[in-house]
Amino acid sequence: MPTQTFLNLNEDKQNQVFNALIKEFSDHRLMDAQVARIIKDCSIARGSFYKYFDDINDSYQYVLKRVLRKVHFDVFAQLKSEPTDSLHAFYVATEFFINKLKDSDYEQFYRQYVLFNQYELKHVEYDYNNLPDDKLILVVDGQKISDMKTIVLTYKWASRAAHQTIRTVLNGGDEKQALSDFANLLKLINRGLVN
Repeated sequence: MPTQTFLNLNEDKQNQVFNALIKEFSDHRLMDAQVARIIKDCSIARGSFYKYFDDINDSYQYVLKRVLRKVHFDVFAQLKSEPTDSLHAFYVATEFFINKLKDSDYEQFYRQYVLFNQYELKHVEYDYNNLPDDKLILVVDGQKISDMKTIVLTYKWASRAAHQTIRTVLNGGDEKQALSDFANLLKLINRGLVN
């Protein structure tokens, strides 16, 4: 994450660096990214870059977190608002994310992340076991599921399917078909939880 030196910069300078980072990481995979192009694009010295970030991976993590704050959707808030079908929250969150990302300044950056960089960073899957009980909500056909293992497993598979749907769309797949397939998969999971 950025150092205090970076955080002390005025907002315009921070945004100048951020924009150069977005450009680099949108045009190049993380493993091919170069500090030389970044510093040239934002007109800073190489030494300044290393005063702001530990390395290029650190700068990438900063950009990723900032982008996700702008385009991500709070699935847990959506889960609380779904009185009869919790899995629908995963669909709503996925569709919202795809639509928000589309034609945004971050679409190509996120495409690079999904297709390449998450693997290069050795992305660790979110552990739903660490969630507080008030966030582990699962309602199917109006019935609350109380078994925590079932809830965690269902969240894992719904999240994986959501990420695969996003990956399919960002990789040029048919968005309508990908979302339809995802909706049908969620219905199958719902049916399996009821029986």
